[in-house]
Order: sequence, then C-alpha cells, then structure tokens
Amino acid sequence: MGLIENLIKSVKDSQPSPHILGVDIGSSSIKVIELEDKKGVLTLLTYGEIQLGPYSEKPLGAAVQLESKQEQEALVDVIRESAVKSRQGVFAMPLSASFISTATLNAGDEADLNALVRVEARKIIPASLSEVTLDWAEIDTAEEESGRSVLIAAIQNSAIERLNILMQFVGMKGSPTEIECFSAARTVPKSENTVIIDFGASSAKMYIMRNGILSRMHRINVGGAQVTQQFATLQEIDFEAAEMQKIQLTSRESAYSTLKGVYSKVYGRALREFRQVLNHYTTDMGVEFPVIYLCGGVSLYEGLAAMVQESTQIPTEIINPFTNVAYPAFMEDAMSEIGPSFVPALGAAMRHFE
Repeated sequence: MGLIENLIKSVKDSQPSPHILGVDIGSSSIKVIELEDKKGVLTLLTYGEIQLGPYSEKPLGAAVQLESKQEQEALVDVIRESAVKSRQGVFAMPLSASFISTATLNAGDEADLNALVRVEARKIIPASLSEVTLDWAEIDTAEEESGRSVLIAAIQNSAIERLNILMQFVGMKGSPTEIECFSAARTVPKSENTVIIDFGASSAKMYIMRNGILSRMHRINVGGAQVTQQFATLQEIDFEAAEMQKIQLTSRESAYSTLKGVYSKVYGRALREFRQVLNHYTTDMGVEFPVIYLCGGVSLYEGLAAMVQESTQIPTEIINPFTNVAYPAFMEDAMSEIGPSFVPALGAAMRHFE
C-alpha cells in the first residue's frame, strides 16, 4: 500500500510549484524553510525561526501551547521576517497531535486488510475513529510471529482543521500535511535500516525505519525546556538567562560541568528506554543499525551525541539536512550550526519535489 509514503495528507496535493515552504510548528518555536527547484537542483531561498514563548508571555525557549490567534500571529511574523514568497507549503504535523502504532493481524496473504485495520484501530487508538484521519501500511513481520504486521497512524481531525485554518490565514490554501517523523526521515541517507532520535523542547522521539518505512516509534515526554529549568535552578538565574547560557556555554567554562550533569539527569531514563526499545527490535527482527541520527534543537548540545552513543553502543551522527540542498558557500557554518533544529521543516519542503 503506497499511502504510507505520503502519510498523512489532510488535503490533496496542489499542482507542482517551482518553490515551496516547509513549516514546522514546535512547542517552543516555528521554523520555516523555502526551497526552489533551479534546473533540477533544490536550492535554499530563505529560512527563519521565531520563538513562541513571548506570544504567551513566557520566556524564550519555553514550551508553550498557544491560542489559535497567537499561533496565527507567530506564523505571519516568521513568514514576513523571513521574506517568504511562496504561497504553497507543506506542514510537518506535530507527533503530539497524532497516534502511531504497529499491530499484527491474524490474516492470510489473500486477506483484504482494510476492514481488519479499522477493527484493530478501534482497539488501540485512544479516540473514536470519527475523530481522526486514519492511514496504514503493511510492514515486515518478526520471524516468530504469524499473521501480517501493519503500521497504523492517525491524526486528530481537530489538529488537521487547526492547520487548515492556519494555511488559509497565511494564504496557503490547499497545502498538504504529514506527520513530522516522515519529514525527518526524508533528510537522512536512504538505507535499509535507519534510526532517528529527535530531541525537542518538550519531548524526545525515536523513529525506527526499515526498508524506508517507519516500523517503530517511541516518544518520551522529556525535553530541552526541562534542562533549562533545572539549570536555571542550580545557577540561581531566571529561565531566559539559563536558556541563553545553555546555548552559548563551551566546555572551557566552569558552568559547563553543571550543565552536563543536568543533561545526564534529564535524559538518563529516556536513553535507557530508547536502548531497550532498540535491543528488543534488533532481537525480534534480526537486524542491526549502523548509525543513529540525531536532530532537534537539543541535539545542538555538543555532549548529547556522545551520551547517545555511550548508551546505545551504536555510532551516532547529528543530521545536517542542508546537505540535501544548494546554498551560498559563505553560509556553510550557519547551516551546520542550525541544521539539526530545521530537520522537519526542510524534510516537509523536500516532499513537494519527490
């Protein structure tokens, strides 16, 4: 079934445009990326990020849940400040507004899975099927299991409607939507087995891809905002000052050891859970993963990749999604620095050109 490759559309794709906007609405910021197809080469036109905390009278870096009007205002502001020209876009749907799970169905090779999937979805999705948009795809089944395994995904209809209103508000009628994990997967090298961990402001998410299809997903509600809050308490400074220090500190400064300890404390349990999920998957499916890719704003912390590698015993790399597009040479340092936090936005934009 091919639907999973485009999961999930809330509306039909518009006609191809030479340039496109990718939008990632996170819990602490909105990021936008505008790309253009120049004679077959994806080229960066502009990008931008705006912090959401101030729109809710919260400090920079805070994870917030905005009212619709605040969200609209923020999106308009980042589009204007980034000098975006495109009125076609792809929105990366937050994982928090969706539900993704796998299930093994008692079905033979000739069975029609559509009805069986809906029956299974009623059991595992914590909402009425009338309240969600449902999609699914068949995936590989573990050797010891009988039946057929499927990946089931659903997005809250209310979340889709919210994004549709946002699209219309900024003049992007008819823009498609997909869950952020599929946007992220588009930015890494294509291989048989892939693991991506996205460290965001309010959660950490691990995606296991097999044969190009999402096979497992694990989400933990722990994020960079917690690091900032604990660091602020230890340093006896306010949240915003701690956020700035967290970004700017180098290993040569005395407060760095305190910050390193906070990261270890906040993410210790999450990394143990991720390791257990990976160990179970590799045992069940008989596969190995050559590398773990990291993204999200928290992954900019220089010690996080080492923490992940030490916990999982798998080589770890930070994603630079801008290796997929052309841009002026003088922007090289800036692109490497901000790349991990722009992964879903850029992946969403890349979808348009597939």
